[in-house]
Amino acid sequence: MSLTQDIANVVQAAENMTATVAGKMGQIDQRIDAAETEFDAWRSEKDVTGDINVNGAMRLNIFQGFLHSTGAPYSTGGDSGGFAGKIDDLGASTNVYLHFKTPMNINTHSEMFWFNIRGYCYGAAKIIDEVITGYCYATSNSLISKANSGGMSPDSYADSAGNVILRILVPNTYYNSICIDTMRVGNGRLFNAGDLEVKASLADTVEF
Repeated sequence: MSLTQDIANVVQAAENMTATVAGKMGQIDQRIDAAETEFDAWRSEKDVTGDINVNGAMRLNIFQGFLHSTGAPYSTGGDSGGFAGKIDDLGASTNVYLHFKTPMNINTHSEMFWFNIRGYCYGAAKIIDEVITGYCYATSNSLISKANSGGMSPDSYADSAGNVILRILVPNTYYNSICIDTMRVGNGRLFNAGDLEVKASLADTVEF
C-alpha cells in the first residue's frame, strides 16, 4: 500500500468519524430540544388546577410578591417578586392604589376574565381577598358585565391606550404580601405567570 493510499485512508477515517460525531451531536441537540419543550409544558401547567382546556381551570400565582411600603412614615425598598423595581416612593403609605395591567385591550380583545387577589396587609391588619371579573368587549371598546367582591374597593378599568387594568385600594402598604390567581371563564383565556405588571399610585387610575 502506497503512502498516498495510507494518507487517503486516514483522511477518509477522519471524515467518517467527523460525520459520526456530527450525527451524535445532532441527536443530543434533538434530545435537549425535546427536554426543553417538555419542561416548558410542565412549567406552564404545574400551577394549574383542573383540566387546563375547560372553563373553571385555575392557574395559581400568576403574580406574587412582597411590598415593603410606598413611603412615609416608612422607608422604601426591599420589595420582591413582582413588586421588585416597580414601586416608587409616593411619600405616603396609606390609601394607596395598586394597579395591575393585564394583556387585554378593549380595542382588540373580546374575552371574559376572573382574577383573585389574595394576601395579608400587615400595616392595616387586613386580609386581602378581592375578586375582579368582567368582559373586555372590543365591539364597544369597553368593559362590560363587571362584578367585583372584597373589602379593598376592587375594580377594573381601561387606560387611554385601552389596556385593561385591575385595581385595589390598600389601606396601608407597609408589609404587604400578595398573590394573584386566575380562572378560565366564558370565552376567556387562562392567563400566564408574568402576564401582570404592577404600579402603585395615590390616584385611582394610571397610564401604562
